[in-house]
Amino acid sequence: MARSTPYLLLLPALALTALILAFPLVQNVLNSVQDLSMTSDAGAWNGLRNYAKIFDDDVFWLSARNTFFYALLGTLLSLAIGLAFAVLLNLKVGRFGGIAEVLYTIPWVVSPVVAGFAWKWMLNDHFGIVNYWLQKIGLIDDGITWLGNPQTALGCVIVARVWQFYPFAMVMFLAALQSIPPAQYEAADVDGASIWQRFRFVTLPNLAAVTSILIPLGMIWSFNDFNMVFVMTRGGPINASMVLPVLVREYAFVEFDLGKSSALSIVIFVVLVALSLAYLRIVRRRDEA
Repeated sequence: MARSTPYLLLLPALALTALILAFPLVQNVLNSVQDLSMTSDAGAWNGLRNYAKIFDDDVFWLSARNTFFYALLGTLLSLAIGLAFAVLLNLKVGRFGGIAEVLYTIPWVVSPVVAGFAWKWMLNDHFGIVNYWLQKIGLIDDGITWLGNPQTALGCVIVARVWQFYPFAMVMFLAALQSIPPAQYEAADVDGASIWQRFRFVTLPNLAAVTSILIPLGMIWSFNDFNMVFVMTRGGPINASMVLPVLVREYAFVEFDLGKSSALSIVIFVVLVALSLAYLRIVRRRDEA
């Protein structure tokens, strides 16, 4: 068999993949340098004017801040909660450990759209179960408009994001915990280490590798998350929970400016590529270590 045969066999799949990935990307780049708004000469080349309009838009900077906050805080809280549950499951206390593992992973397998609608109903100010519980225990008298209040809307979406992402972090941390050599804990016991010292000097250092992977991975997924925010708030109220992926949709289907929308999607693409390269570099360093 010739050395080129494997590449020839892979050529149809590679060509199809390139078509699926490259064509929309190239078309988006072309759209981003054209004037495709409803109020102008559609199709006229305008260079980087669409990008300039984006960076001059106050909503863009608000959305960028919200997106960064949503991705960073959502990822860190997910990791903290996932680690806590992983530690509990690793203790294997009681006979229901296997059932608990299944229950804790349910949020991860739920569709983001379904999860978004579920949280939207739970946080409803008239018949949501969250307000019902808070009223039952006497913390509030009237229902709180969680998703209609600019002060709480983004926080509620972050809570929903954490609820969905923490099971993945939990599974990853649990696998790392179960791979720690028992001899390290035995040596810590011989040295008289407390529970906190064992966790700090034995457990956490062994989780550093998986944590370094989970943080950029969670940031990438959260940064590109459209479904949860759109279903729960659509970026409102008054753009308080607007994030960049939802803003792309607003530019395209509310302002009817496809060129501006394409330019913003290219900006998001560049950021995601940078995060992906950082993630791959971390993985490569871990494999070489």
